[in-house]
Parts: sequence; C-alpha cells; structure tokens
Amino acid sequence: MNITKDIITDLYPLYAERECSADTRALVEAYLRDHPQEAQELRRVWSAAGATRNPAPPAPAAALAEQEALRRARRRVRGNAWIMGLAIFFSLAPWSVNNLDGRVHWLFLEHPAQAAGYGLVGVALWAWLAVRRRRAAGI
Repeated sequence: MNITKDIITDLYPLYAERECSADTRALVEAYLRDHPQEAQELRRVWSAAGATRNPAPPAPAAALAEQEALRRARRRVRGNAWIMGLAIFFSLAPWSVNNLDGRVHWLFLEHPAQAAGYGLVGVALWAWLAVRRRRAAGI
C-alpha cells in the first residue's frame, strides 16, 4: 500500500494528540522522516491551528472565586430552606390538636401561653427569612 500525504494529513491530528495506536504512530514517524519538508509544513499548520482549537483554561483565581460563590449560594439556599421549614412548623404548632379519651384538645385553648410562644417563634423566623432574602437581593 502506498502511503500518501493525504493519509498522513488525516492521521497527523491523532498523532499530535497522542491518540493513535503504536503502529499508526510508527507509520507517521517513518513518513515524516522520509519527507522532512512535509513534516515541517504539518507541524507549522498544526501548531497554528492548535492555538485556536484549544481554548485557554480559565484563570485559576477566577475558577476558585466562582466555586466559592457557588458554595456560598448553596449554603444560603440550604439555610433559607431550614429557616422556612422551622417557620412553617412554629406557625402551625399553635393550631395543633390532640385526641385523648375521645375528646379533641386544641393547644391554643388548653395552653394559650405555649401556643403564643410557638406563634412568636414562627413570626420571628418569618422575619429572619425576609431579612435574609432582602440582603441577598441587595435591597
């Protein structure tokens, strides 16, 4: 089989990226040794194309800052979810009921001070959540 310049041109990207088999690598190297003019041209074209083909990786400082911002956002969302869950619980707790001996016991009727305490904690949590959201929005 006759190895032409077109075959080597097709194989050169794999050769340059070291993604070909050992046999293909040996074939390309043998051809480039026998044809130094074409080897020089392929290297020049490939190195010029490589600058535009592979974009530069992001700057490490920018990547780290982006990861830290993502971590902070996740932490804030997780915190807001916990606060909201507790706010819902403490807002609904005063309306809780218990059925003992076939009789319904309402917390706000049987223990109004405890129900008021739960309600106040719920209101405080809702206020805290509102403040956190306003700060995050920059308002």
